[in-house]
Amino acid sequence: MNKQDVRKIKHYDIIQQMCLMDDELMEACFAGHNECVELVIRVILGRDDLIVKKSEIQKTIKGMRRSVRLDIFAIDSEGRRYNIEFQRLDSGGNPKRARYNASIIDVSSLKPGQDFAELPEVYVIFITEHDVLGEGLPLYTIDRVVKESGRDFSDGSHIVYVNCEHYDIDTPLGKLVHDFLCRNSKDEYYYDALRERIKYIKDEPEEVNEVSLFVEEYVKKYLHEHSEEYVKEYLYEHPEVYIKVSVANAKKEASEKAKKEQQKFTAEKMIEAGKLAMKEIAEYSGLSLSTVRRLAKKLEASR
Repeated sequence: MNKQDVRKIKHYDIIQQMCLMDDELMEACFAGHNECVELVIRVILGRDDLIVKKSEIQKTIKGMRRSVRLDIFAIDSEGRRYNIEFQRLDSGGNPKRARYNASIIDVSSLKPGQDFAELPEVYVIFITEHDVLGEGLPLYTIDRVVKESGRDFSDGSHIVYVNCEHYDIDTPLGKLVHDFLCRNSKDEYYYDALRERIKYIKDEPEEVNEVSLFVEEYVKKYLHEHSEEYVKEYLYEHPEVYIKVSVANAKKEASEKAKKEQQKFTAEKMIEAGKLAMKEIAEYSGLSLSTVRRLAKKLEASR
């Protein structure tokens, strides 16, 4: 049973285990679906009047020295820019990354000759699986202020962190986070747009080509990490296959062991002859240089 067979058997199961915090499902959900992007921004910012006119998934913006790839980039009807990042790793929610994302969106927003006053308002929103900022708050909104007076600096730059580790299910934001973490299409989703999209993705994966493209890499990566586990499970359920595989594995192991013994024997004879350098012996025998050196020390000690 090869990895391709395992992938085919478990493809559907793996998709069912994914939630919106997984990049591949996130991409499949939001790509080409402004209403889902709009819902997320509206709930996080508490803005019912906001209308998303354009959104892109995994948008790359080139910088002079380093480019960035944004999970979701959106523009609303007023020209405001939004970057939404879904981060499972704490390192992905580094505040300086948020700062950099905002700065590179700024740089890409003005055309040559445009006045700085025309720079659009920018929101960088990090949705993090853990409490990256460590204060136990469900939402962190960061704006620049004048320290001495506490007055809003009003430069149009905003950074927001949504903390999925601490949320109140009785709030609109808490319900949204709940939906982000749901793994089963039959779970109770609070927001219709997300529920319908996830149901479409998860319940008909073989028929939805655009979704399959997004999840295929996830499936490959997941099975690469868990293939041994799935093979064992399959073999347990099919003992007739288990016998064939066991015999094949035994033959393979015996062959590999005989090959290693032959390589070791060849290397030892070359070392004893004393005519070749260690590097040459390693090359001719097929062993690593460190292994050849260990064999030489062992032979020297036994004399």
